[in-house]
Amino acid sequence: MRRSAPRLVRDGFGPLATFYIGWKLIGLTVGIGASAVFGVAIFLHERRQGRPAALVRVALALVAIRALVGLTSGSASVYLAQEIGLDVLLGSTVLGSLAAGRPISTWIAGDVYPFTDEMRRSHTFRDVMRTVTVVWGVYFLARAAVRLAALLTLSTNRYVLVVALSDVPFLLVLLAWSVRFTMSAFRRSEQWSTLFAATRPSELA
Repeated sequence: MRRSAPRLVRDGFGPLATFYIGWKLIGLTVGIGASAVFGVAIFLHERRQGRPAALVRVALALVAIRALVGLTSGSASVYLAQEIGLDVLLGSTVLGSLAAGRPISTWIAGDVYPFTDEMRRSHTFRDVMRTVTVVWGVYFLARAAVRLAALLTLSTNRYVLVVALSDVPFLLVLLAWSVRFTMSAFRRSEQWSTLFAATRPSELA
């Protein structure tokens, strides 16, 4: 958690924060550009560190979509409203990966813990990843509903606050839950109980 949580805050909140600062201080185009540059810089940093950067790849793709729509529309409201559509897309993609039999959390798990190939082939890993995928998918869809309500009833500045509050705090809680849930499942497993019983929770992230 000590290693993963700061990266999650950076990847989840960084693009929005850089956009908002650039937009308010200079203008819409600068805000969009700053957000895109931030996403690219973080991706390159993660690759240099030798990490899979799965989460950053997703964040970078979302930054590119935001930038394209924001620049073509020329509207900060449209740029920010994309968060709702992107949440629906994320939730649908996450749950769709489960329906396809390839839970997306199995792809992202490598950013949090170096699971071996043997671990990934185990029933414990597959069962845990399915549960984690469902929870994350439901979260994204619920977040979209909350943000839609905020967009329809609040000012732009207050909407940005709702976006921020519904993002990082909940992401950190879900990350902590995902790590602990995974750890508990492996500890209960006959195959992995000995290995994970000797592993501290902080080593799982």
